[in-house]
Amino acid sequence: MVEQAAGIARVSLAPDSIGMIPVEESRQLAFNLEQKPVAKPSALAVDLLIRATLDTHEPDLELPPVRVSGRMRRTLGSYMPSRRQITISSRLLAMGAEDDIRQVVLHEIAHAIVHARWGDKPSAHGLEFRSVCDEIGAKPRRFVAVTTEKWGSQVRYLSKCGHCKVLIVRKRRMRSVRCVCGLKLYPKSWRAVAPNEGGDTSEWVML
Repeated sequence: MVEQAAGIARVSLAPDSIGMIPVEESRQLAFNLEQKPVAKPSALAVDLLIRATLDTHEPDLELPPVRVSGRMRRTLGSYMPSRRQITISSRLLAMGAEDDIRQVVLHEIAHAIVHARWGDKPSAHGLEFRSVCDEIGAKPRRFVAVTTEKWGSQVRYLSKCGHCKVLIVRKRRMRSVRCVCGLKLYPKSWRAVAPNEGGDTSEWVML
């Protein structure tokens, strides 16, 4: 679990590759929604890291594909023993540093391995957990400290024009906007997105 305070998200658990969409150059910051949909961050790289780690340290343990959640803000990742499910915040995948993502994932893998070997008996971050962390190369701590203070400045908001199907990008949610087609819009909802880190500056991923 991750608690966020003073620009630091304190994580106790699960990182990726991101799928997105090109944006047309325009002072209105709008792009054609019909080219491709805005995608949620892909967790493919996370699943590969989990599978590679388990193949080496706990080959009999099978976990379902990582679940990416757009609702997780204070918590960046979690492991649910009853479902053997690792869930990761879309914000971590979209805006987190590579090493932070890796450490969160390894932290959650450690929880999964502890549960597979000892069931519910061990304490959450006790001796068994620390020994597994040492074994798989994770930091044997109660949480992973992730700096999130810059994330807010990267977030943008999208709303689609019902007339021309163009998606309008703004720095904040607005009561009304003017589309490139000239139509004045009163959006009922905005979708949060972030630029693709390390990719083209016109690529976005949905949070």
